[in-house]
Amino acid sequence: MTDGVGTTKVRDVVRAVVTERAPNELPLVEGLFRFDDQEAVRVLAGRGPRREPLGFGLAEATALVTTVVWLTLDQVARRALDAAADGLLARCRSGLRRVLRRGAAAPPCTLPELDRAQLTLVRAQILRLATERGIDTDEAASLADAVVVHLATADPGADGASGSADTGGEVDRSVAGTDS
Repeated sequence: MTDGVGTTKVRDVVRAVVTERAPNELPLVEGLFRFDDQEAVRVLAGRGPRREPLGFGLAEATALVTTVVWLTLDQVARRALDAAADGLLARCRSGLRRVLRRGAAAPPCTLPELDRAQLTLVRAQILRLATERGIDTDEAASLADAVVVHLATADPGADGASGSADTGGEVDRSVAGTDS
């Protein structure tokens, strides 16, 4: 999923946000990192195999920060990839690459640089999914702000960059959507 979409990896942003907002979930993130992004999303969305390789039931994962952030950012990356590959020829090439790769792990999902409107939509998606999963409103807003900060400050030129630049605690409230 790296075909011209971006260089900021979904998994890097997930790790940075979880490190900051929910460090107790880092073992889950590290466990998911042994999978490719597609398999990690299947596991988090509850569509994966029922053998539960992470050592706990998925029911316990429903309100996790990791789940909310990874599923939302994966959706953003997929939308960007779909927009980049809107021609039939691009889809055929993608399918051919999958067939030729057979068994090789899919490349990590990457995110494009997002404009203010897109960051606002990401924030809204994080808020919606977090509250649906039982995270209280204040914590959901804080989580959404953290994701937006990491996405807005990501260095697309640096390999493996997670956008964890020190913002000195400053959040662009016009993007983050809070006035306080």
